[in-house]
Amino acid sequence: MPKMSKKKIIAITGSMGSGKSMVSTMIQKRYPVLDADQVNRDLIKMGNAGYRALSKKLVLPLDSHQEINKSEFSKKIFSDPIYRDQVEAILHPLIMKAIQDWIKNQKNTLVFIEIPLLFEAGMEDHFEEIWCVVCDEEVALERLKAGRNISREEAKARLACQYSPVIKVQKSDVVLYNNGTIEQLQEQVDLYLERSAM
Repeated sequence: MPKMSKKKIIAITGSMGSGKSMVSTMIQKRYPVLDADQVNRDLIKMGNAGYRALSKKLVLPLDSHQEINKSEFSKKIFSDPIYRDQVEAILHPLIMKAIQDWIKNQKNTLVFIEIPLLFEAGMEDHFEEIWCVVCDEEVALERLKAGRNISREEAKARLACQYSPVIKVQKSDVVLYNNGTIEQLQEQVDLYLERSAM
């Protein structure tokens, strides 16, 4: 497996609503964590590299300030597979470069990257370990409705665009089950952090 550096680099992944961000928050108390979604959000801000690259090749839904309308952009990506592929072909290499640059700047030898679409983007070979957060679909749907105000129908449509949790689990080194309490999730995170730090 090719390494990006001498550091131990672990990816955190999982489907929408599984609790990846919660796991990242727990880990962040002890180790550096980079959120690839935030990298993506920064890239597509007006004037930034992702925005410029997308503007050259695609028609983008813009608001009155010429920023990308994130709601309309997301709808188009999830409803149009060809458009989604085009967007990903442009953004994924830029995201990967930003991740590599961030890793180089970390002093800690154990670092984590939260990447929701790790397998879908074919980025798994860049990491020494993959941690997958999973939960039952009904639990995820309820979380997405309560936390992000995403309707059941829209959430199901988005989940259908991702690999199933079964496939993600099979491809992962560590599986964190998140159907229970925060305390139960914390126990799992602490256990695997101890193992990874050895």
